[in-house]
Amino acid sequence: MTVAFDMKEALRYGVHAEIEAKQFYKMWADSVDEEHLKKELLELSDWESEHEASLLNYYEKMYGEKCPIDHNLVVAPELKVQTKDFGDVTSVLRIASAAYLSEMRAMEFYERLEKESQGETSMMFAKIKDMEKEHMDITKKRYLKIREDVVGFRAF
Repeated sequence: MTVAFDMKEALRYGVHAEIEAKQFYKMWADSVDEEHLKKELLELSDWESEHEASLLNYYEKMYGEKCPIDHNLVVAPELKVQTKDFGDVTSVLRIASAAYLSEMRAMEFYERLEKESQGETSMMFAKIKDMEKEHMDITKKRYLKIREDVVGFRAF
């Protein structure tokens, strides 16, 4: 049995995913001392805020109501890390890997929304998808840099 696509629920899910990602990057930024890394992570957090705002605006425009936010909903449990984990290099490596996978899933999610919609809506999702792809590239670069620091050389 095929389950029908529910745009309203997909948008609600997307909003929650953006909130989680925004909080995750902000928490990571708060845990680092290197200004360039802090700036990069805060930029990612800001971008996630922009995505959240776009989705909230679209939801309200489409459905004539504000998107309900459930603060207990967990979209990406791997991004629910403890602050202490940012101090441990192997935990940071795991966190960087989780960030990359989260961005990859976000890109795939918006790609699906792009295909399920038309016109201006499709273009909005395509733009967010492309931004998530850029986030993927940034988080992969960050992961490889941390991995290089752990193993002492660039393996690939």
